[in-house]
Amino acid sequence: MRALPLTLSFISLTALSPAIAQVEVNLPQSVTSPEAAGYTVSGRILDKAEGKGLDLANVVLVAKNAEAKQYFNYTEENGAFSIEKVPAGDYKLMIYYVGFKNYEKDITIAEGTKNLGDVVLIADESQLKEVVVTDFKKVIEQRPDGINYNVENDKSALGSSATDVLRKVPMVTVDMEGNVKLRGNANIKVLIDGKPSELMASSVKDALRQIPADNIKSIEVLTSPGAKYDGEGASGVINIITKKKMIGGFSGTVFAGPSYNFDQKLLNGHVGANLNYRKGKFGLNTSFGVSRWSMVLESEGTRTDFPGKANESVFNTSQTMKGYGNFGWAKVGMDYQIDSLQSIQASVNYNPGEWNQDMDLSGSYAALGRAFTRTTDQRNPRNTYGINAAYSAKSKAKPGRSLELLGAYSINDMDAGYSTSNFNNIENIVDYREINDNKRKNNELTFQADYTEPLKQKGQKLEFGLKAINRDIASDFTLRNWKKDQIADYIVDPNRSGSLTYNQFVGSAYGQFTTPLSKQFSMVAGARYELTHIGGESYMSSNGGEFTLPVYHNFLPNLVFMYDLGNFNKLKISYNKRINRPSIDFINPYIDYSDPLNLKQGNINLDPEKTHNIELGYSTYIGRSSINASLFHRITGNGIEQMTTIDETTKISMTTFGNIAKVNATGLDLFGNTTLFKKLMLNLNGNLYYKQLESNTETFKLKNTGWEYSVNMYANYQLTPKFSINGFGMYSGNQVMLQGTQGGWYYYFVGAQMNILKGRGQIGIAAENILTPRVKIPTRFSYPDAMQTINTEYVGRGVRLSFNWSFGKMQFAQEKAVKNDDLKQNESNQMGGGAGGR
Repeated sequence: MRALPLTLSFISLTALSPAIAQVEVNLPQSVTSPEAAGYTVSGRILDKAEGKGLDLANVVLVAKNAEAKQYFNYTEENGAFSIEKVPAGDYKLMIYYVGFKNYEKDITIAEGTKNLGDVVLIADESQLKEVVVTDFKKVIEQRPDGINYNVENDKSALGSSATDVLRKVPMVTVDMEGNVKLRGNANIKVLIDGKPSELMASSVKDALRQIPADNIKSIEVLTSPGAKYDGEGASGVINIITKKKMIGGFSGTVFAGPSYNFDQKLLNGHVGANLNYRKGKFGLNTSFGVSRWSMVLESEGTRTDFPGKANESVFNTSQTMKGYGNFGWAKVGMDYQIDSLQSIQASVNYNPGEWNQDMDLSGSYAALGRAFTRTTDQRNPRNTYGINAAYSAKSKAKPGRSLELLGAYSINDMDAGYSTSNFNNIENIVDYREINDNKRKNNELTFQADYTEPLKQKGQKLEFGLKAINRDIASDFTLRNWKKDQIADYIVDPNRSGSLTYNQFVGSAYGQFTTPLSKQFSMVAGARYELTHIGGESYMSSNGGEFTLPVYHNFLPNLVFMYDLGNFNKLKISYNKRINRPSIDFINPYIDYSDPLNLKQGNINLDPEKTHNIELGYSTYIGRSSINASLFHRITGNGIEQMTTIDETTKISMTTFGNIAKVNATGLDLFGNTTLFKKLMLNLNGNLYYKQLESNTETFKLKNTGWEYSVNMYANYQLTPKFSINGFGMYSGNQVMLQGTQGGWYYYFVGAQMNILKGRGQIGIAAENILTPRVKIPTRFSYPDAMQTINTEYVGRGVRLSFNWSFGKMQFAQEKAVKNDDLKQNESNQMGGGAGGR
């Protein structure tokens, strides 16, 4: 059955080929929004007295409109600079260099490259006596569909990971285990460079730990994603944009971020390099490195079964978990500009790694006459491979007309096995052992096509596209066990061994219309249709066979109105519908016996969650400060929630999933940034939500409500032109669940950075949770026939070092730079959908 949808999508994509031919190679370098399409401003900054180029001068362009958006870059060793993707319009050019007088000039950017030639700066004797440094780089920027967090402007990000950076991003919370939520909801879509990543397929939190912040240019948080994006992600999309050099010549960056946890007594961190080469129409880039990450937690739990009844019983547990893993990454990419209107791009990547967990669990259950100590070792090696290719073109006859074709294939191999040994504390013997081998493979094939057609009225455009995704997942699991008094060695348990094959096909089509309604009022309206087919085979012992789920048909509209109130005040109102398809972990009918008193099983009959989002946003600039506020309301009518019941006879808990909850969330996001005393930059973010969860099924009649909130602040103080200190602190309050509540947690650090090697290198140090070695989080559950309390302590006090060095001499060739610039690498973050974000 999977062949038919794939065939149809091939036919659909092939049907676009006549259009490609008719455009006469006049199609896009890639699909971009008006904000992303732009030109290159170039020039050279010289010392008037000596006639030499000034290295690392700060060049800034500020748009002379209500948005006042800034574009900036530093000069190279010979004083050359190139600022890319600058939209046409009027700008104020500002150039700053320590010890020289500031340079300002009004310029107009028109079609083609704007070459400013040589700009000379005059030495300022007064500045040489007392230097005042002003940071013009914004960390947070507002956009119509969400925000940008400019990681490369966050000095404290050096040496950290994507997980650490996301903790500072407005509207995002990351707990102590690395789980990510957007506006209090974990159902998000995480992309890398606008495309779903094979790295994210197995575990988002594990993948984020592997991505060094040194590799990240910016992070987009899209709460009102356009129709170009996949419908998945109930609360929105997080898009991680990686760094790429597009200037001619050879260059590279070497970076390292070692860290040490005082209580774990473990060394973590990463070391890696980025290399870039560009000559003429050809560009080559590579990134590689290794990383290590670990965590330690301790917990104590008490579960009271059938409280208040004659058979009331108590189950006590105490657990220590040590998790650690080594990971690597390697990527090679190339791009070639066929001519000024066409380009191709391809890349291959490989991500090996292994995540391990060592767990010691002690438990006592008087009602069953059991007292035990269990050790469990999990070894989860994985290898991920990916290949991507893209063709893009744009129209010479009609600027703004564009087409992009993309294909991607990925393989994710993983072993998810474990070994367990159970020690009977009453009999003082080992009475049970088991080994579970679980080999998984996930293959994913994607094709897509995106087309943009500008209309006659200025600012109007029509976008539409097609996409097909085919996922094949296979899992073979064998469980062998040994019981006391058993003469033979480990014996295969046929009731807990078997296989699962799973196929998911998603076909989609979208259309989106953008238009100004007046000088101050504009609108974006679109819709996306997605068809989902799921089938497979499940075999366990004599049970099992083929299964096919109902075909899902989802129509997903989106609408955004934007109004410019003047004087840097903007208003936005938006609506969108999103879905969340259940992954294989939610559907898999295999019963997880790794904890024999607490079993887990998937539900093959789950439907996708359907979520409606409404948002009202306001943003303003006041001097050197910006303020952003958003009110939102989110409704999910068939939310997937965990269901836990206790068997009255065996006292064993069974956890599964169901579309049982109606979830309403209403909240306020407030964040802003400012610069004080010309040296101090502050970012302050706060979120407040009220959540209502309710289930009215026959077996689960539950209701839970409560407030959730989080707040964080980041500060950076520039002591000297080369030295700065910074700090960050956050607190996240209670988390409300259908069957319980999780307590709050906190995280903070203080650090310092220094520029070295004539500004081409940086070193830094940061102390994390230095005054509080353990973070305690209580969690309380309420089941139909039980109550449970778990108190967890995370060990997280440590110190982090960082080093970053850029080398190589860039060639200043503005004509080639602009031709090679408009490639896929950055378009995903400006397209309102991304080049692969469907």
